[in-house]
Amino acid sequence: MKENIAYFRNLVVIAGAGPLIMLTWDAWHGQLGANAVNNAIHITGILSLVFLFLSLLITPVRVVTGWSSLVAYRRALGLYGFAYAALHFSIYVIYDRMGSLSSTIDEIVTRRFLLVGFVGLSIMLPLAVTSTNGMIRRLGPVRWKWLHRLTYTAAILGVLHYYMLVKSDVRQPLAFAAVLTPILGFRAVKHYTDLRQKAFSTGPVTTSKNQTSTFYRGELLVANIRRETHDVKTFRFINPDGGDIPFVHRPGQYMTLTLEIEGQTVKRSYTIASSPSQRGYVELTIKRDEQGTASRFLHDSINAGDRIRIAAPAGQFYFDGTEYDEVVLIAGGVGITPLMSILRYLTDHGWTGKIHFANAIRSQRDMIFDDELSDLVQRFEQLRVKTFFSRGLPEDERISNGAQPRIDVGNRWQSASGYMEAESLRDFIPNIQDLPVFLCGPDALMESMRQNLESIGVPSDSIATEAFVSLKPSNDTDVLSNGTNQGDIAESATVVFASSGQSIDISGQVTMLEAAEQAGVSLPFECRSGICGQCKVRCVSGRVHMESTDALTPGEATDGFILACQAQPVDEEIEIDA
Repeated sequence: MKENIAYFRNLVVIAGAGPLIMLTWDAWHGQLGANAVNNAIHITGILSLVFLFLSLLITPVRVVTGWSSLVAYRRALGLYGFAYAALHFSIYVIYDRMGSLSSTIDEIVTRRFLLVGFVGLSIMLPLAVTSTNGMIRRLGPVRWKWLHRLTYTAAILGVLHYYMLVKSDVRQPLAFAAVLTPILGFRAVKHYTDLRQKAFSTGPVTTSKNQTSTFYRGELLVANIRRETHDVKTFRFINPDGGDIPFVHRPGQYMTLTLEIEGQTVKRSYTIASSPSQRGYVELTIKRDEQGTASRFLHDSINAGDRIRIAAPAGQFYFDGTEYDEVVLIAGGVGITPLMSILRYLTDHGWTGKIHFANAIRSQRDMIFDDELSDLVQRFEQLRVKTFFSRGLPEDERISNGAQPRIDVGNRWQSASGYMEAESLRDFIPNIQDLPVFLCGPDALMESMRQNLESIGVPSDSIATEAFVSLKPSNDTDVLSNGTNQGDIAESATVVFASSGQSIDISGQVTMLEAAEQAGVSLPFECRSGICGQCKVRCVSGRVHMESTDALTPGEATDGFILACQAQPVDEEIEIDA
């Protein structure tokens, strides 16, 4: 498909030069008639309008027919429109005005039709100059797009110039006006519908009145590391440049780390344990797994002062208290981290709803955040915590040395020996079947707990669970299934979303997912890091570069599927089936 687009684009370039070759041939052989100069001026003026109109017709024809590949020919047609307009003016100056600039200026000033035409040509000059990829990158896709909408103004002035020139027989300029009118009408209607779609589309995610969710890909600095239990550490990350963390997350979301371990690139996702209201840092609380490549590396090799590449935020598992006035949080082991982020956020903001926090661990030595939980229970009467010790309660401490509340909190701080069972949960939360439940922990615990919850009447759609799918180590993140590398990324590109009838000009650093969001096209996603595979979409034409392709099967890659969150343009025209 890409080869066909390149072939036809070259064909358009060659065909566009055809009239100029014929005009030159006729002029050389004296076949332009008795008034050769006027005929040459007339022909080049008509050709300028024709090519200008053809470039303007690309968008409506593409939208109506769905032939998205037409976008590839728009730039060449527009440049030919400018070239023939410039030639039209040059012939007039050189042969009609005998090369006299003063005479030309006098004519432009005194004759309104010349003034209108000269203004139209002047408008086209910056459009031609900025038609390169480098200028698109310098201006930015948004400013470049707004500038090039002046093409419509140039076309209007061109038709008006022609109409004022002919004076008597106005059939040809009126014919051009008849073609231009529906083009302008289509542009106006499309602009109006785009504004309405944008106005009624879902707005940006917010975590508070003044915070808007953003996505960030870059480096964070490890500020400090503290031990929580014998095999759990909390890593605090800060902005290397100072100030706030360069993204805003919702309580319960996660971020993805990119680690270089023994020559291999390893990506792992970890829940952000800190509250989104703490803007100066984010914290990951990570358990060391003897079989876990990433967790062992983090525990054994990462130190304060190290920089780590991250991508954040991501995940659909979050709760900020806006939809309910009571919630159940169930944690198993290190699965407490997203629930702790939720709890910290709700208490930071003085949420007045009831919070039921059930925590399943093996023994006291495995209890994470015990002192903080005890403190929160004492300070917030709406919070109730119950811990289930699968290996039995500590013999002497009853609950713990450090976690026993210092003041009497009644039944808001409870502990139990044994596994977390359905009946014990119902005893702890009598109305649990009427509440939203957020559950995170090992896969086996989540599966059994989901069954237990459903057995006591909790609807399946009221249970939210969190799980990660981690990538396998990749030996080389730059060598991909489509044979591209980081250096092949284009400076800019036009991305066409075929099914949605939308297109957008982007810089090469923008991913297909980000382009879709800018164009108002809805694509599914979650991790934005190439891990979950939710953003798989077929690339109809054009090549893209992806830092990670592990979430694609070989068959999907062969069929043209890409990960929109990773894909950056290699070719200047990309068509996506979305």
